[in-house]
Amino acid sequence: MPYADLGDVTIHYEESGDGPLAFVYCHGLGSNGDGFVDEFGFWRQHFDRVLTWDNRGLGRSSRADDYSLPLYASDLARLLDERGIQQAVALGVSWGGVVVQQFAIDHGERCAAIIIDSSSSEVNLASSEGWYRQGEDAPSGRVGERTIEPQHRESFIASARAVAGLREHPLTQRLSGITCPALIVAGGQDTVTGGAGGSVIMARNLPNSRLHIFQDGTHAIYAHKRDEFRALVIEFCREQGIIAA
Repeated sequence: MPYADLGDVTIHYEESGDGPLAFVYCHGLGSNGDGFVDEFGFWRQHFDRVLTWDNRGLGRSSRADDYSLPLYASDLARLLDERGIQQAVALGVSWGGVVVQQFAIDHGERCAAIIIDSSSSEVNLASSEGWYRQGEDAPSGRVGERTIEPQHRESFIASARAVAGLREHPLTQRLSGITCPALIVAGGQDTVTGGAGGSVIMARNLPNSRLHIFQDGTHAIYAHKRDEFRALVIEFCREQGIIAA
């Protein structure tokens, strides 16, 4: 299995292909990148290289002494360095969309484009309290219907608190500094994020963005609107000159 030793943490990743530009998937809260491996076949038709990875403390990545949103973004930048990837088209889904925003803020020169699916740059009071409660429930090993393994709990708690913290410390005001092309997709029926409102806010604050709302869509458009999502991303990347027409 491929692992990258970054010094303070070891990151598990999977990749296919080679080259300085990669299509990179960033997974959701408490999850891992394994499920995206099945997508490699399609994306390799359009990108020379595709990569997916597990956040520190999740999946098969190692636990760490510290967890924070900037550290998750730094892990991605250092993983790209380790793999010889100069730039990424970074797809972030849900929590992964928060990581991608931080990555673009801190490491904008590494972004050929960003794609943010079912995410937000800020949350309201009710949503913040809900995310914080998920973090509080994690030590029991159960969050709703989900089982959180002991080795994953610290990272899950940190991620949940980071999302909760977007109420008092939103990323919104920092999005204007992201100059790369940004595609934002959302589902009008997304009960996890409370609809498409967060995506609208991001689109209004990202200077080079395109917003597409699937009115009948729910959470994680890339998975349940797969064909439409793929066509939208390929069209977007061609328009931006990232891949050949």
